[in-house]
Amino acid sequence: MAAIGFTLRFGAALLLTSAAAHAQSAPDHGADHANSDTGDIVVTASKTGATLLQDTPLAVTAFTADMLEKTGVKDIRDLAAATPNLLVTQNASFSQVYIRGIGSNNVFGGSDPSSTIHLDGVYLARPASYLSNFLDVERIEVLRGPQGTLYGRNSVGGTINVISRKPGNELEGKLQATYGNYNFARVEGYISGPIVTDKLAASFSVIGSRRDGYLKNIVPGVGDADDERTIGGRGQLRFTPSAPLEIILRADFVHSKDALAGYIKLLQTTTDPLANSVLGDYRKIAVNIRPSSNRRQWGTAAEINYDVAAGMQLKSLTAYRENRLIQVGDTDATALNGRRTDQFEGQHQFSQEFNLTGKTGGLTYILGAYYFNEHILVDSSVTTYPTVRANFNPTINTDALAGFAQGSFAVTDQVTLTAGIRYTSETKKFDQIATNFSLVTGLPLATYPRIYSTKNTYKAWTPKFGIEFRPAGGVLLYASATKGFKSGGFNFSSVNPAQGFAPETLWSYEAGAKLDLLDRVLRLNATIFHYDYSDLQVQSFLSPGVVDITNASDAKVDGAEFEAQLRPAAWLKLGGNLAYLNARYKNYTSALLPGNIPYDASGNRLNLAPRWSYSVFAEATTAIGAGSGFIRGEYNYRTRQYFTAANSGLDTQAGYGLLNASVGYTFPGDHFELLAFGRNLTDRSYITSTASFASGIVGRVGEPRTYGIRAVAKF
Repeated sequence: MAAIGFTLRFGAALLLTSAAAHAQSAPDHGADHANSDTGDIVVTASKTGATLLQDTPLAVTAFTADMLEKTGVKDIRDLAAATPNLLVTQNASFSQVYIRGIGSNNVFGGSDPSSTIHLDGVYLARPASYLSNFLDVERIEVLRGPQGTLYGRNSVGGTINVISRKPGNELEGKLQATYGNYNFARVEGYISGPIVTDKLAASFSVIGSRRDGYLKNIVPGVGDADDERTIGGRGQLRFTPSAPLEIILRADFVHSKDALAGYIKLLQTTTDPLANSVLGDYRKIAVNIRPSSNRRQWGTAAEINYDVAAGMQLKSLTAYRENRLIQVGDTDATALNGRRTDQFEGQHQFSQEFNLTGKTGGLTYILGAYYFNEHILVDSSVTTYPTVRANFNPTINTDALAGFAQGSFAVTDQVTLTAGIRYTSETKKFDQIATNFSLVTGLPLATYPRIYSTKNTYKAWTPKFGIEFRPAGGVLLYASATKGFKSGGFNFSSVNPAQGFAPETLWSYEAGAKLDLLDRVLRLNATIFHYDYSDLQVQSFLSPGVVDITNASDAKVDGAEFEAQLRPAAWLKLGGNLAYLNARYKNYTSALLPGNIPYDASGNRLNLAPRWSYSVFAEATTAIGAGSGFIRGEYNYRTRQYFTAANSGLDTQAGYGLLNASVGYTFPGDHFELLAFGRNLTDRSYITSTASFASGIVGRVGEPRTYGIRAVAKF
């Protein structure tokens, strides 16, 4: 009832604000009126065609290619600095995305992410494929809140859409080189243009990147950690043989060979004096095994768009992707020869989606069908010296089918109603081979191997209901009720044939406003939301090498997000966002501490859900001679975060802020640019998550101060 009362009070405030804005004139907010000078961004988040961000009734934060370049964003981890209630951490090569406190730390085979990523409309199933550098990107859209109707599979917290630049009739290209501290060097470029004017266009982009390790390892001869070695490329062919038909073929490849640091920074005293000597220094570690990660991913996709009739379009999106990961980690996080983990994950997926979109009269609609097939092979070993090596070698096969429909009907010029529904049926088959080997004899222990097969099917209806109200130009008020669904799964390291966890579901109740005021000098966006979260899946570390995944009963999330942008002069842009999040377990009496000790976590906060966070920025642009220059500063802050349901001990990070800045000059003719950038300029030390499977509590360390220069040439 408190949440409903808060929603009503907030809605009344929005109506008063819109009444004050009613007398103001504003241009039509159709997609054809996009203007980068006024901050307009065209998005495709609704899947029913291009719309202006300010006219899209969703909580979306969008980034253009120019914004990504000026802010120095290179991958999804950097988006959190400018997106309300978005946090990204990682377990070595496996990324963990949290949106409004909804995410998952169980990232291995048998489990799925709760907040997802789509590349040109293709769902990326494995968290090990998320950390690639952005390449030839036109736009990124961060959709906050469950996307259970249109995006479907596992987008309980939200989704990040990465949209590539389409090749067209204009010949264009760009080459840029970056150099920074830690011997960071990156070269990237693209070329795009017509092969046959109006019929066939192509683009090709490449990237090569390297960087020394962020973490200094004081153990002689082992090597530092958290370095980077990446090469990648993407090619596109766009056929437009006739006016109603467009065919886009895409292929991409990324290979990374690096020492991505997972949980190797010890946070508490152990029996190793060398590791103890660097406690508190987040830039130094003491491990006798250097982490290593070898990742290969590639994919192809065919997108076909056909105008069936006036106002009606059919889209087919067919995609195949493969991911291969080999990873080694020092999971005692000390210089002692205590424990190491070797992981292999090989995955391939196929997906097919059909969409029929159209507009007739006041009705805008989308009908769709989706199929997804995935095969995962895991081979993971945890070696505990000098006694035993535990090996888990499961195979997981998934088949998912879904059908969906959504329509928005303009009751009047001011009021639009939306209703949608999706049905999902997903089957997972889990085949386990688990063996414990004696390091003395090299033979399996007496009760091994453990071999079993299990299967489960998960089904759900996920509806959406919404209303939009446009009392005046430049004013959009909206409210919605949406259900999200994430399928159940299996613990890859379990030897129990009866294991498995149920799906998690989430009902979201949201209200928001998007306002362009003072002749579009001031832009204000606001959202409030209430989540009823059921059966959320939680991974607990019970002992070294042993994890458990259970459904944690219920949780409640209440929050508010405010985004603002002010342009007091043509040369000056000011902005920022403020987010409040109250995310807590409602009824979690069966939580487990390390050592398999039960406790009651009811009332505790969810992982990676700071109560307050904010970011502010200022950007000035001015003519300098016949060219132009800009300077930009950003600061983002978040309050205390917890990394386990216990909300205690070292599994937490106190509040901290990060300062970023950039400055650049574009030479006359707009063909050459020089840019200098810096991130975390105050060199703030912090951790982004913790784990308890080592000799003690260990953490994932955030990036240190980085800075560099970039030269850009384009035509």
